[in-house]
Amino acid sequence: MSNRMVSESRGRLAFALACCLLLAGCFTSSQPKFPLSTAVPALGNGGHFGAYERQSDGSYKRDESFDVKHRADGGYDFTDLKGKVTPISLHRIRGDLYVAQAVNDKNDHTDYALLRVQGKDGNEILAYAPQCDKQDAAKLKALGVEIRKYECVIDRVADPAALFAAIDIGEAGSKMVRE
Repeated sequence: MSNRMVSESRGRLAFALACCLLLAGCFTSSQPKFPLSTAVPALGNGGHFGAYERQSDGSYKRDESFDVKHRADGGYDFTDLKGKVTPISLHRIRGDLYVAQAVNDKNDHTDYALLRVQGKDGNEILAYAPQCDKQDAAKLKALGVEIRKYECVIDRVADPAALFAAIDIGEAGSKMVRE
């Protein structure tokens, strides 16, 4: 994957989880690895959020805004300004760190990102798109990950929560701020 494609993937991540998770997926699976029964309401009932993309100097630049609605099944609907809905479920890994899981539009794979929910009301959420090529390959393979160039396929991972707790999440690529 070229730097341009990685940059575009990060941009899509910033859009679908801060309109994020439309990413082609650095960590992906053919089916969701976390059941909806383990989803947690980390964003409360949802709300209106502004998305900010991280710049090369570490600052954040305002991007789109979107609405988040908590669903009865435990997941959330992220709706952009054009009305496109991205269903996402959040699963606690530890403390304030959550895996965000989203099945793509074609329903043929699931993408993952990590969120760090900050503040007592979850008013600021940092979004991370861990890079497969930045991980310890031997460690990933021992956990059941299949590495395909820049993509980590987690279909054979027995404990996805342990996997996401063990990887290097890198720096936040975007953030969401409740408005």
